[in-house]
Amino acid sequence: MYCRICQSKNINPIFNLGKQPLANKYPKNENEKKNEKLYNMDVFFCSNCTSCQLKVDIPRQVFFEDYYYLSSVNKELKLHFEQLANEIKDKNFVLDIGSNDGILLSPLKKNKVKCIGIDPSENVGEIANSKGLKTIISFFNKEACNEVIKYGGKPDCIVASSIFTHLENLDEFIKDLKKILSTDGVFILEVEYLNSILKNLQFERFYFDRPNYFTLKSIKLLFEKHGLIIVNVKNLNTHGESLRIYIKKNNKNVKVNNSVYKILKEENIINENYINSKFSLFAIEIKKLKEKLQNFKNQNVNVIGYGAPARLATITNFGKIDNTLIRIIIDDSELKSNRFSPGMHIPIKKFDSKEIQNTSTIILFAYEYFYSIRDKMANNNFKYFKPIPFIEMVK
Repeated sequence: MYCRICQSKNINPIFNLGKQPLANKYPKNENEKKNEKLYNMDVFFCSNCTSCQLKVDIPRQVFFEDYYYLSSVNKELKLHFEQLANEIKDKNFVLDIGSNDGILLSPLKKNKVKCIGIDPSENVGEIANSKGLKTIISFFNKEACNEVIKYGGKPDCIVASSIFTHLENLDEFIKDLKKILSTDGVFILEVEYLNSILKNLQFERFYFDRPNYFTLKSIKLLFEKHGLIIVNVKNLNTHGESLRIYIKKNNKNVKVNNSVYKILKEENIINENYINSKFSLFAIEIKKLKEKLQNFKNQNVNVIGYGAPARLATITNFGKIDNTLIRIIIDDSELKSNRFSPGMHIPIKKFDSKEIQNTSTIILFAYEYFYSIRDKMANNNFKYFKPIPFIEMVK
């Protein structure tokens, strides 16, 4: 196996998350549950560019032809993209790659910025189009690029938020990106950050939809191969701490912000021993979570979950946590309602006061949205817990 980023042979399996389902596929009936497939999840580490990768022999269209993640159901995420739209409101033409239900396109349109989205999920892309948010339903490829140029010329700003980890062919993506980006344009990449995953024991963020996990070093090496340079980087709170990376075509006038060098220096800690030590702690925390849930069950405490993001599947399948320990999962997305969690098949319900009757304890799988979830719940006496590490969320 070669590293997808730097083509190094110095890539080896470093830890295993067991048999895992496709994390964004939510079975809706007994037949789908019966036919659900599980795959062994080995995580590889490249010591040359310090990236982690999954070996996934599943066609990418399988993941996205029917998709259940809607960005706009999250109040905090909507605010995040409203702030980004305000930052780039002076741009002439913005392309959002992986635009989902139009969460960035909507505030851009309100700011009177010409914009277009590309998203491979037909059901989600149609939601955006139905709202008047121009969305090309396609993967980002040459054909989609031609359609973008016909619509508005070459964009002077291209955004890709939380999609780069999903890509199968990173080099082809960057080649197409470089061709379509205007000469002085900026590519804004928001990507889940491997260093934060390790530091915060967020190994549940590994799942098959995402075969790639990046450090800033690995991003730098990847884009420099194609004559593109990182000029600035910011830390974000989204998706368990991410990076917002500003990338431009390399020329004499490009200046690199000190933030880039600062983060590159911080990454020197990442090596096989460091990752293995952090994964061992994660495995211990999964065991603690299951023990706590079993204690709740023994005490007849009615436990439910809130939030059915993809990482729910990694936690529950690695820990063998089913509906005997967590009765139901509440999720705000109508697309997931009355389905089941991948693998462990915990029932997923839309928020309803009847569903939370006689409940006192809530496991927050979407813990970054704690405040909006807490405000939504009528009963302020609930106890809220973050699953990994298992701690009570302070009101």
